[in-house]
Amino acid sequence: MDKKEYFLYVKGKAVPVSEEVYKAYWKITEHEKYLQRKDLKHNVIPFSALDHDGHFVETITDERIDLEKIVEVKMQIEELNKALATLTKEERELIEAIFYREESLRSISRKEKVTHQAISGRRDRILEKLRKILEDKI
Repeated sequence: MDKKEYFLYVKGKAVPVSEEVYKAYWKITEHEKYLQRKDLKHNVIPFSALDHDGHFVETITDERIDLEKIVEVKMQIEELNKALATLTKEERELIEAIFYREESLRSISRKEKVTHQAISGRRDRILEKLRKILEDKI
C-alpha cells in the first residue's frame, strides 16, 4: 500500500511535510477561521486592526456617542434626584405613583377618595415646585 504524501504550500510551492505536521497546521488554521467567524458574529475588532501609525485614540473613538450629552443628562438626573429629596413624603409618594409606577390619576384618586382633578392639581403644584428648584440650580 502506498504511503500518502502530505504537502503544505509556501509562496505557491508545494513543500512535502509529515502527516503530523500537516494535521497540526490544519488544526491551527481551522481554529483561527473558527475564531474569526466568532469575531465577525459578535462584531469584535482585533486590536491589531486599530494601529494606524500608532494613533489608537483617533481609531477607537466612536463618533456616534456624544459623551458630553451623556454627562449632561447624568448631571440633570442627579439634580432631579436632589430636588425630589426636598419633597414631602406625600408629594414624593404621588410623584412615584404617577411617574415611576405609571398609575393613572383616576386610580390614585379612587385610592385616596378624592377627585382626579384634585390629584391633577396636586401633581401640577408639585411639578411647578420641582421646576423652580431645578431652575435655581441652573
